Amino acid sequence: MRGQWYTGELEYEGFPLILRFQGQLDFDALQILYPKLVVITHTLETVKPNGLPEPDYNSSLLDFDQELIATVQESGFGLVVLVETFGGRRIYYFYVSPEFQIEQCKHDISVKYPQQQLEWSIHDDKDWNFIREYADKYNFPM
Repeated sequence: MRGQWYTGELEYEGFPLILRFQGQLDFDALQILYPKLVVITHTLETVKPNGLPEPDYNSSLLDFDQELIATVQESGFGLVVLVETFGGRRIYYFYVSPEFQIEQCKHDISVKYPQQQLEWSIHDDKDWNFIREYADKYNFPM
């Protein structure tokens, strides 16, 4: 069900945009299982003038990053499709099932990582329009 991870760096509005995404996902099959889009915006504390995190600070986020992704994916109720770093923020895009316990996830992550400044939003996107348009725009491997 999970695709291969790809990384890339683009320029957007004159600044670097770093992407991590899962390619080769069967959007048609997965959209039935995961019709809701969860967007988690992490405001980074220590960034360079170009908006990317300082290397040591970025390395310090590894455990947080891995746990956030694993919390959703290992639940069986969600799948991360994209992580972008741009303009002093890292934004995680997950598709989740209606059964996904977002409030519990928010609580668990905030208790374990209270120092991380996170904003959470959830949107209906049963046709996976967001990731389809993004993948098309940036030529993700399908």
